[in-house]
Amino acid sequence: MLDRTKAPEIHEIEAVTLQIAEVSHLSNGARLHYIKSETQPVIRLDFVFKAGKWYEDQAGVADLTGKMLFEGSKNYTAKQIAEKVAYYGASFENNHGYDRSEFTLYCLSKYVPELLPLVLDVLQNPVFPTEEFELLRKRNQQNLKVQRQKNNYLATHSFTKLVYSEKHPYVFGLDENALDTIAREELESFYKSRYSTDQLEVFACGAIDEELEKLLEKEISALQLEEVTNDITSPTLETNKDEHFVLMPESLQSSIRLGKQFPIIGHEDYHKLVVLNEILGGYFGSRLMRNIREDKGYTYGIYSAISPKEHDSLFFIGTDVNYQVTYKTIEEIRKEVKLLQEELVPEEELQTVKSYMLGKFLNDIATIFEQCDRYKRIVLHKLPYEHYNNYISTIRGLTAEELRELANQYIALDGLKTAIAGKKPD
Repeated sequence: MLDRTKAPEIHEIEAVTLQIAEVSHLSNGARLHYIKSETQPVIRLDFVFKAGKWYEDQAGVADLTGKMLFEGSKNYTAKQIAEKVAYYGASFENNHGYDRSEFTLYCLSKYVPELLPLVLDVLQNPVFPTEEFELLRKRNQQNLKVQRQKNNYLATHSFTKLVYSEKHPYVFGLDENALDTIAREELESFYKSRYSTDQLEVFACGAIDEELEKLLEKEISALQLEEVTNDITSPTLETNKDEHFVLMPESLQSSIRLGKQFPIIGHEDYHKLVVLNEILGGYFGSRLMRNIREDKGYTYGIYSAISPKEHDSLFFIGTDVNYQVTYKTIEEIRKEVKLLQEELVPEEELQTVKSYMLGKFLNDIATIFEQCDRYKRIVLHKLPYEHYNNYISTIRGLTAEELRELANQYIALDGLKTAIAGKKPD
């Protein structure tokens, strides 16, 4: 019988076991990854193409192309696509990213035979109807106008331009009139040049029995898309400014972004930098929160984060403050960074952060879909399978001396870019 007068024992996290997928190499060049679980009768299918912003010649084309595939195919109108997905209580959507474009189907496993033909028709036979294209572009133009009235959007857009240069694909958001000159034919051309089965990764996770596995292999093997032939060269960085202020004279708040490039996710120091980021501003008890929110009262929230992409990583600090304390906030941020460079992190603080990170990691892989997301990152970033066990061992073994060295090496104050969107302080 459970003795509730005694606290449960505490165990150190030594390693984790993530379910490794079975992989089928299909006849059309695609790879199909299975992660199986019978816990619930649901399935998620992710079709991942190398068709993100990295590959577009004009800003906005990759995003619009992904959305246009839902606007009509050879056998379904946009209305029929939406109605059929809704009829089966499913979800079918596109997630457009910097490097990839993903099409995701959630449904009960028993409905895959009814829904998979629709998904494949959308991916293989889009018709890019003119009227729907014009409506989609107008909706996105209107949404862009709304977003560009927000300080946080403008600050992040400006900040990523400072880091990467004006036309780099990793710049967040779009310029004001970016969508005005895009033609429907450009979307068709992008689709034909980037949507290819020879570079397609399909991830199937959930309740998958032998019969469903055979169905997936048969149907997805029949998907035939043109082979990608155009090579992409890495864009050059042409940035020579360290600061930019986007003036919003009617705003009482300012959005602040500071940061710089970081090593890619596979770099030997990446896991260590994740811990350093956590201490600085990665969780509610971080130094930035304690100083700028709790002590100074300048903001409701401040954070730091690392955003890994396939060709780079971005470290940034973000917050919204009353415009009168904009520069005081930046000064305090720089003070906290300098403290990490000059002083050792106290042992108690370091152990608290380590325990938090390890516990959060276990919580973040509780479901089969979350485990699939971790596995997907390993595949798309070409990481070793022991990547997450390395993450745990790095957290456990990291010292305060190493953190101080990392702070000096990677977040030197004279290398930080700063963007502000708001009203100029008096």
